[in-house]
Amino acid sequence: MPIDVATTNSMMMKAAASLLFIAATAVSSFQVTSPVLVRSSISTNGPKTTSPLYASSETTVSTAQGILDDFHSSNLPFRIVVIGNGAILETTSKLGPKSKTSVSPKTGDKLLTFASEDASFEFHVKVDQITKITFVTSERPLPDGETKTMRVSRFLNEKGEPMCSLILADSSDESTEWFDGMNERYGNEVNL
Repeated sequence: MPIDVATTNSMMMKAAASLLFIAATAVSSFQVTSPVLVRSSISTNGPKTTSPLYASSETTVSTAQGILDDFHSSNLPFRIVVIGNGAILETTSKLGPKSKTSVSPKTGDKLLTFASEDASFEFHVKVDQITKITFVTSERPLPDGETKTMRVSRFLNEKGEPMCSLILADSSDESTEWFDGMNERYGNEVNL
């Protein structure tokens, strides 16, 4: 049976255009956290966990993404510290209200993005590069002789270098209970 090259090429172009549209739609759509949030998520490394943010109990995410989802759903403010090559970025913000997963078109890395409503603030995390998460509570002396309790979560890469730190910016009883609960649930150190 002869193959019609023009028809085959046309069909392939239509299929590619459909896939591109689906991918572009998935990458560009943020979903606001709600009790029933549906996201497509595939992870290639680390232990798997089922996150309460996902509608299907069959949907699994990496432990790192599950922990970051817990930070997002807490609706608490964090001092976000990112140390790069020659620069340090610090800001205080909630992780959200928007959250999405995507794949970087340049590198192919899986990204978890948290953004403000108007996207004037965005925090992107390369989830699969996280190899360790630590939860630390420490006392920091203040100039007046008092102390301040710091509740810090550090996200480390394969070299043991910090990718970012999330410092709980709220010292209310609710915030303290949330952080202590994370520490009880995951322990002081999570190796991925």
